[in-house]
Amino acid sequence: MSEDVVRAAEAFARGEVDYDDTAPVELPPAAETEPMVMRGVRLPVDLDQRVRAAADAAGVKASTLIREWIEVGLTELENDRPVSLSALRRAIAHATQAGRAA
Repeated sequence: MSEDVVRAAEAFARGEVDYDDTAPVELPPAAETEPMVMRGVRLPVDLDQRVRAAADAAGVKASTLIREWIEVGLTELENDRPVSLSALRRAIAHATQAGRAA
């Protein structure tokens, strides 16, 4: 424990610390997104490189792309067909680029 913490605890124990529960408090803003859970996954180096390359090509972070792939896979298991907006945007961009190349 740091000396500052020890001194602060001792001052508090001696009653030298004033506590004002009427003081205005600014709360942090509410979260704009759903809370996320960390999930560790081990990938072979070549597979990780392919994932990163695909994410770079899509213009997203690798974790975002992996999350989308998991969602799509689970959706297919449930025999459903919802598509994420980012996946639609990538498909449209890819189709537009393919159309120019033809």
